[in-house]
Amino acid sequence: MANKICIYAICKNEMANVEQWLSNMSEADYIVVLDTGSTDGTFEKLKSDPRVTRVEQKIIKPWRFDVARNESMKLVPDDANILLCTDFDEVFEPGWGKIIRENWAPNITRGHYMYAWSHNEKGIPGDIFVYDKMHTRDYKWIFPVHEVLTPINPKFKEYILDCGDKVYLHHLQDKTKERSNYCDLLKLSVKENPENMHCLMLLAREYLIQNQPDKARETYLEILKHNDTYERSQIALETYGRLADLYEDLDQDINKVMEYCYKFIALDDTYREPYFILARALFQRGKYIAAIGLVETAMARCTHKYTWIERAPSWQDEGYILLGACYLRTNELQKSLENYQKAFDINPSRKETVDNMIAVIKMISQNSTT
Repeated sequence: MANKICIYAICKNEMANVEQWLSNMSEADYIVVLDTGSTDGTFEKLKSDPRVTRVEQKIIKPWRFDVARNESMKLVPDDANILLCTDFDEVFEPGWGKIIRENWAPNITRGHYMYAWSHNEKGIPGDIFVYDKMHTRDYKWIFPVHEVLTPINPKFKEYILDCGDKVYLHHLQDKTKERSNYCDLLKLSVKENPENMHCLMLLAREYLIQNQPDKARETYLEILKHNDTYERSQIALETYGRLADLYEDLDQDINKVMEYCYKFIALDDTYREPYFILARALFQRGKYIAAIGLVETAMARCTHKYTWIERAPSWQDEGYILLGACYLRTNELQKSLENYQKAFDINPSRKETVDNMIAVIKMISQNSTT
């Protein structure tokens, strides 16, 4: 049987994105959409467009993303064997359909590919991680928000097709999108899954997004009480890193910052994040040599793993900015300039970097004339 791909999606009021999305997703054999209540003409556009295989409108009350996703999956034609869920603010790099069809095998149940969640001013991907919303019919969506795919049969054996960066999905981030109901949905998710630390971690993250750092810290600390369920997991790394941030931001407690950074490193010493967190804290306290050592260690030994724990600046200009600032304070002006130049090459729109480069150049010039 020939491999057939079906893109399935949910949407509401996406007229700004619908044309670009349809054009990009048309490498699939089928496109199906569940409209959850558009009032801006999106539903009518989808109904009249020949690229859309099937579209239906259904109001989901009470609203849950997992219910909507599962309802949209019901629209997939019977002969499609590769299901791929995307959102209207996401687009693939061209050629993705052919790559998937040629590499999908009968035993494959799920596909992994690269996902760029954010981009800098030059359009270069920032937060990048491996995505997994390509699958067979053996899965369902769970959790009211930040929903995830899980096998319908808990004993089901997964076989992964790793497309790497040959299949690359880009998120065209719209920071104006409404998310006021996320906290309530995440609280529901925690209530429904009290032993699932992933749900609790997502609630803590949402408190950070909503600028409620005290609630975020309280929630991250709650995770520490469940060390039997999260030990040595990515959730532990996330928890230690965020707590280090929060104790610095809220209390300027260097002992707590060090405690949680060292716990992070003890679990996995190949992430840049804990080194950079601690380096920033030490820099603020005038410990420039120690900060340089941490940054240089991180940049020499750590590997880009493309998980959601990694923060975009860690693999962009942050390390060079830290080194530039530290070398400036230790009066190693040439090294400072070299690092600020590297930061500028990565992100030329950052005013702080430009200002610091100019200041260092002036200092070097003044020293050479005296």
